[in-house]
Amino acid sequence: MSSIVLDSSAALAMILGEPGGVIVMDAFLRQDETIAISAVNWSEVLVRMQREMDGFEVGTLGALLPGAEVVPFGQAEAEATARLALDCSSLSLGDRACLALAKHRNTAAWTTDKIWARMNTGTELRLLR
Repeated sequence: MSSIVLDSSAALAMILGEPGGVIVMDAFLRQDETIAISAVNWSEVLVRMQREMDGFEVGTLGALLPGAEVVPFGQAEAEATARLALDCSSLSLGDRACLALAKHRNTAAWTTDKIWARMNTGTELRLLR
């Protein structure tokens, strides 16, 4: 069983039917991948969904990302994310939280953000579009 760490953009691509979203959906459907998302990215997805859909309930996100492991963001994660700012200063906190989690788990970070490929992220990337 392999593992995936989703960036907010990858999760949103699937939920909103954007380009690259089918790849994420396939990973959920295959159920042969451990799919994780940082609590920071989970929050970013919730904020976007609340803005996009009137009356969106936060509990609904679990059904939209079935089986995704929401990984807590504590001191160790905050420190790893801060270290990434040295090489990837133009990336958001959420982007760096995703990358730090992927690096910690020694697995690929899935994103739709092409700018990541031009940076020294220190982890494997899967660009979805």
